[in-house]
Amino acid sequence: MSTRKPRFTILAVALLFTGAIITFSVLRSGPVSAAAAAGVPADSQSCGARGTYGYTGFGNTFEPNPFGFPAGVLSTNGTITLDGNGNWVVREVEVVNGQVFNPAATFAGTYTLNPDCAFAAMLPGIPEPVFVGVVVDHGNQIRAMGTTPGEQINYVSTVKVKTE
Repeated sequence: MSTRKPRFTILAVALLFTGAIITFSVLRSGPVSAAAAAGVPADSQSCGARGTYGYTGFGNTFEPNPFGFPAGVLSTNGTITLDGNGNWVVREVEVVNGQVFNPAATFAGTYTLNPDCAFAAMLPGIPEPVFVGVVVDHGNQIRAMGTTPGEQINYVSTVKVKTE
């Protein structure tokens, strides 16, 4: 007797796979524009990328990593503020393996925003972007993922909570 998978399960898997490919393509869309490469943000107004966004992040840390976390499961909640001029500030709580590491962590850096609303966020002292993302829904949401070696984080439920 053979077992057949329901069609809706196959469809759901296909849709999730397609969404993952599209998201990856947007986030890794190739070289940044000349303005972004020079550290000059694109027109933040065209993407609506200005304000404070609340978020939740989930993922894993691996040793070594530049933040000194042990290897394990990581979750984070906080806010990120984009000022519209290429500066960002994060205020968050970080939990690794069920242990709170930074109950009131604050990080600040710079970001570049491409005309297609994809962005890369830099942190002083780390040569590569710490996360990349895309501003969606006319600036009301952000989709992002960590890109720092030694961690893998997907930021979900990122919605604008305040317009600056």
